[in-house]
Amino acid sequence: MSKWFVNCVTDLLIVFALATLLLFYVAVTHPEFFPQRFFQYWVVAKPESVSTVPAQISVVTQVQP
Repeated sequence: MSKWFVNCVTDLLIVFALATLLLFYVAVTHPEFFPQRFFQYWVVAKPESVSTVPAQISVVTQVQP
């Protein structure tokens, strides 16, 4: 019973890791499938989005009174 549980948890971790890697690969190769907000969380996937984030924040703070 314990060995079965360990195998199931291991399989779930492997599937999660593979799904994460697949998502990262698709985000790098096909960025048009994802909204711009996605790249604010995945900074590694699109390095040029790092420079656009502070500009967006400063515009929002200037508009608000």
